[in-house]
Amino acid sequence: SVSLMAVRFAVFADSVSATILDPNFAFMALPNAHPDSFESTGPFSVSAATYWLAMTALLGAAISSTFIGGLSDKVGRKPCILLCLVVGAVGAICNYLARKSFWAFSGTNFAQGLFAATVPVSMAYVSDVRPKRKEKDAEIGILVALFMIGSAGGGVVAILMETQGLFAPLFVGAALNVFATLGVLFFCIEPNKMLFQGIRDTQVVDEEEEEELANQPTEINKRVMWNIIVGALFDNIGSAGILPIAMAPLALNEFYINFVAAGEEPIMSQSAFKWISVMVALTVVPGASFGQYVYDKVGQAAGCVIGNLVTAVIIVVLLYLAYIDPATNGTFGGFITAMYVGFPFTVLSRLSTGPMLDAIAPISQRGYVQGMNIAVMNFASAISPYLLGEMSDNIGIRETMWTCVVVSIVAAFVNLPLVYSPILGRPKKQVPKYARALRGEDGDIVYLALKGEWVPAKDLNQLNEERMAKGEPFLIVPFGTYEADKPRLNTFRRQARSDFLYIQNRTLEYLNDERYQEEENRRELIERFETSTTSREQVERIKADMGVWFTDYLEDNGYWVDDSPILYKQMIMQAFPPVNKGPDLTADNMMQFGVNYVRVMNKYLSDEELSGSAKAFAGSVVA
Repeated sequence: SVSLMAVRFAVFADSVSATILDPNFAFMALPNAHPDSFESTGPFSVSAATYWLAMTALLGAAISSTFIGGLSDKVGRKPCILLCLVVGAVGAICNYLARKSFWAFSGTNFAQGLFAATVPVSMAYVSDVRPKRKEKDAEIGILVALFMIGSAGGGVVAILMETQGLFAPLFVGAALNVFATLGVLFFCIEPNKMLFQGIRDTQVVDEEEEEELANQPTEINKRVMWNIIVGALFDNIGSAGILPIAMAPLALNEFYINFVAAGEEPIMSQSAFKWISVMVALTVVPGASFGQYVYDKVGQAAGCVIGNLVTAVIIVVLLYLAYIDPATNGTFGGFITAMYVGFPFTVLSRLSTGPMLDAIAPISQRGYVQGMNIAVMNFASAISPYLLGEMSDNIGIRETMWTCVVVSIVAAFVNLPLVYSPILGRPKKQVPKYARALRGEDGDIVYLALKGEWVPAKDLNQLNEERMAKGEPFLIVPFGTYEADKPRLNTFRRQARSDFLYIQNRTLEYLNDERYQEEENRRELIERFETSTTSREQVERIKADMGVWFTDYLEDNGYWVDDSPILYKQMIMQAFPPVNKGPDLTADNMMQFGVNYVRVMNKYLSDEELSGSAKAFAGSVVA
């Protein structure tokens, strides 16, 4: 877990370092807007220069992502992550040294971007150390979320350090990369090399993990891979309609520039523009949580299509709100609300791409497919804002936004065939371990127990003790209904008699076991028990079923359940005297609990059926 934390921090730090100047690009490209602004950005206009600066780093990252993932498949994940972090720190310093020239800065920014490829390698690392599909998908979602949060964090640093200069935040980015480098160097564990050959030690994997490894693809499905990649390309281009195009030029023009040009106080200040642009990225956190819920219900492919369509709808809403005339604080508030409420839903499509590619790739090519994923994301993020910015300058902002709407809808249609893929479609509902037979267990016994048939307590107890030894959950036998049990009530006494005798004798074995005279051994046994025991939610369900069974029995046998409650409560207490103070079993009360439990069992057995040791515990229950 420490190793994984180091990788997570590396993704966050590298994202901060790579995007820490993003909120300042618009003011770097606007001559005289700030003392640190470039003197000239020729031949670009302000909008084009703004997107050009962002494009240089992202284009470099897109190029490096195409090969660094595959490289990590061969030389290992850790060396590639370290290379990206070290060069990222050096690149930040080089960017600062080139701050006087627009073109020199563009060059160093591009060079730094060539090594800003921590994310695809980290995704491949997660695939190595999290073989279970659900855990892996959740962890990849965390990495993407950290990447986007890092982008927002970099922007926050830029805003807070505005008085120190537009380029001063680069030192914070460099420092973060240095700390991340040390974390990876000393705490990151390189996954076993056998992973790259598709080999694992089956003695250290559980049943679910072994099943998933057995179903791992042996080669990449190229048709599905390119379907995912092309869909991601359209998705990222369409998503640019929300961020950055909806903020700049749309919101910047309608709520700032138009007011300044008219000599009026703008509704949105420069500082507000920066904060809004930066903080919207943080909404990816609820988006990631909601996304995992959607993927569990309908699958990643369907979630991706939903995200594409929601993106199109949100762009239309933003376009409508921005062009309400006249612009007021109310329309501005509605615009920002729509962006912040809608953006978490739009990340459904972007968070799904990594897990989908991972699902179709063999172990030895995980780095390659994740590299392709991030390369496409970075390429689209680099090119689309620049091209859309040029389009908005030359054709119009409204037409540009509608283009993003159309592209998002096209992305939905491109991704639609993935919904019908057996790998990427709706996930099969996994039967929980407490409700099915595990590997090596007698399936007939489990089947009969879950069906409601009687299975001797000896067989069930042996099965659950084996589960406890392995750290697996106990098999939960449904309580059933009285209606189903009614025809078999006459056989219950005979069946229960053998169960009483077994439970009584097994409890005595624990009480007489010399090992459990030691507190430490009792504590270890309780810890294993708690690992396998029934969850609180399951207990509540069993309690409800038991209550219904009991009252149905009373009604069917002449008792009036609406009679005096005190009578029934006393009858229950008489039948079930206390065996423990509360439901918790501990090392301190375990032995007394066993004594009390045996005494209760004795009540339901004849004197002839009691063994000598059982008779020794005869008498009232000890509280």
